[in-house]
Amino acid sequence: MYTDRKQRRQRKKARKGIKILSFLAVFFVIPFTMMAILFGSFGFISTNVITDFLVALPDLENYSPQTMALTTKIYSSEGNLINILHDVENRELVTLDQIPQDLINAVIAIEDERFYLHDGVDIKAIGRAFINNMAAGGITEGASTITQQMVTNVYIPEDKTTITYDRKITEASLAYQIEDNYSKHEILEMYLNAIYFGEGAYGVQVASRTYFNKNVEELNLSEAATLAGLIQLPFNYSPYVDMEASLARRNTVLEKMLEQGYITRKEYDDTIGLPIITRATDEDGLDIFAPYFAEYVKQELIKEYGVEKVFGGGLRVYTTIDPEMQMAAENAINSILTDPDDPSAAIVAMDPKTGHIKAMVGGEDFEENKFNLAAQGRRQPGSTFKIFVLAAAIEEGFSPHMTFNPNGTIEIDVPGSTEPWEVENYMGSNFAASEMNLIDATVSSVNVVYAQLIMAVGPENVSRTANEMGIETYLEDYPAIGLGGLTIGVSPLEVCNAFSTIANYGHKNNPTAILKVTDKDGNILYEHEPENEEVISPINAYRIIEIMEETVRRGTGTRAQLEGIPVAGKTGTTDFGDNAWFTGFTPNLTASVWIGHPESNIRMGTLHGHRVQGGTIPTMIWHAFMEEATKELPAEEFIKPADDWINLRVIERNGRDYLASRSTPEEQVVVKQFRYGEEPTQFAHIAKEEEKEEEPEEHVVHEEPQDQGHVSTLPGVINLPWDQANHLLVHAGYSNIHYIYEPNADVPPNTVYRQEPAGGQQANTNQAVRVWVNP
Repeated sequence: MYTDRKQRRQRKKARKGIKILSFLAVFFVIPFTMMAILFGSFGFISTNVITDFLVALPDLENYSPQTMALTTKIYSSEGNLINILHDVENRELVTLDQIPQDLINAVIAIEDERFYLHDGVDIKAIGRAFINNMAAGGITEGASTITQQMVTNVYIPEDKTTITYDRKITEASLAYQIEDNYSKHEILEMYLNAIYFGEGAYGVQVASRTYFNKNVEELNLSEAATLAGLIQLPFNYSPYVDMEASLARRNTVLEKMLEQGYITRKEYDDTIGLPIITRATDEDGLDIFAPYFAEYVKQELIKEYGVEKVFGGGLRVYTTIDPEMQMAAENAINSILTDPDDPSAAIVAMDPKTGHIKAMVGGEDFEENKFNLAAQGRRQPGSTFKIFVLAAAIEEGFSPHMTFNPNGTIEIDVPGSTEPWEVENYMGSNFAASEMNLIDATVSSVNVVYAQLIMAVGPENVSRTANEMGIETYLEDYPAIGLGGLTIGVSPLEVCNAFSTIANYGHKNNPTAILKVTDKDGNILYEHEPENEEVISPINAYRIIEIMEETVRRGTGTRAQLEGIPVAGKTGTTDFGDNAWFTGFTPNLTASVWIGHPESNIRMGTLHGHRVQGGTIPTMIWHAFMEEATKELPAEEFIKPADDWINLRVIERNGRDYLASRSTPEEQVVVKQFRYGEEPTQFAHIAKEEEKEEEPEEHVVHEEPQDQGHVSTLPGVINLPWDQANHLLVHAGYSNIHYIYEPNADVPPNTVYRQEPAGGQQANTNQAVRVWVNP
């Protein structure tokens, strides 16, 4: 059986060989004559020579089709094409059914009119071409079939500099075998997707868009004939290069189509006088839209799939970018930074619930500078980082009502450092109050308070918390990080993601730009799955949100307020005013804005009538963006989580829990759980070892004088929160303080509304002071 099969293969190969010898006899007359002389005579060739020749013929099984580079396409969240990626070859595959019959007929008419009659090599066409070329005294007519051209494009890409007999033998042999293995329909489809049409366009689909800005199925007869005419000499016949030559070539194709019956005389007459109207595609200009985002996506793809697959694999990439939000981001920057000499800005916006990047602006001009300030820029974040200190503190059980001295300059001894850490507030500002709680310190972005809090929480906890929340930059464990003093700096993308963790009630999602990737055949290579990892307890994230809302409501971020929409955020300004930030969020959108000079840290000073700080230009850009970006988003509120148990550092006194203050000895602190809203909010000042039982109607915090006292001005504490009032009195030296809790609807809860003696009077520090508080 094996012998029979082998004999059949040899007979088939022999028939193929005879055809190829015939092809060589016509196409290479002189070489064939030399072969005849060599082998004996024209009529007598050794059987062994022919056998050896047939055995040496190439076999299609030993050749693999060259991988055709296919264009990768990137789509927005709405399915709009926003960018294309290709190397030298820009190609998109289509089926033959998508290609109009006029284009198929035009190609056959001009390139291979006997396509349906030959079996790979057209001996008659070769003979005709030989005679015509001899008569013309040069090469005026070719004879390669469509199948042979496909061989040179798909199986053995042609070396334009050398055409050898061996190569022609190989082409002919493979062409015959292709005709044995594929239908004419399949050959045409492969050919029309592989052939080069000039202007960087490979295949009929990209050619259609390159010359006429339409899909191939939309081509009319004139356009189909124009593309068919390009195949022979794409540069010479390009309408972009020589319209006259292109028109003449198109008309030649139409004449051939008429001769061969592919079109009627009327179709010919109606088309022959038409001009060629090109419409250059804007496809290569698509990178004008969201260029920094597209570049970010490209780099992510290369990391995963490699350069070759990204630029030639025909991937389909479905992304998270929202075109409307992207345009709103670009417009927001342009509306605020109107002068060419203005600093640069970057914006990143994402859905906090998913991590999906909705908008990204990474610089002014992508063509001029492709460095992505939004994703690659590493700049000092200033007071933005106070939020991570606050998050670490609340997670450790510190109360937002805890107070510190807000005024500087202060010196803090740092373990391992020979010099104290000197801290002052931005622009050297100080406050009338000598104590300030963490809520107000966040609202007013008070460096001195936060420096003390960093030391209480521990710099290592701040670093860990920031990294867990989404800051990817390595953070060293030294105190200045809490005020934004980083060695390397962070990107807006990192900051946006970390703040999204808060907006998502403590659940972190990694920044996501790519939702799905498919290969050229539609097979899914990647599909994003949300992570949603809890890194902060939901109730603590909610408590941070409430404080950040206060920052927007009455603090440094008031310009971020949106009508009817809850907003939480934090400003950030570096000491020398060379970097300014605002990062904020609504319940369903987070955005981070940075402005500065990308080339170096340059003080920005005053810009368009505003001193550049986090609360001015960046917040104005943020507001302009969010005002547009949130228009189509559903109205939502920040909602307190159902599980509202919080951990709190407290001290137990007289059967009652009080907040641990900054001066409470650590050995006396216990961490207890409370329902949020039912936790203690008062501090116990530890000034002596024992305290008397409190009277039923009064809470006696300080009762027995420690010394004879001295005369001092009694602070006025009416309308102050209880904890702030307490620390003002203690700081002034008063220790015999009685707090009386009686309801008063005229003041907020936990607020002082009466004191005796009245503030401003001279009183002995041992004198009893009575303070009334609305519970």
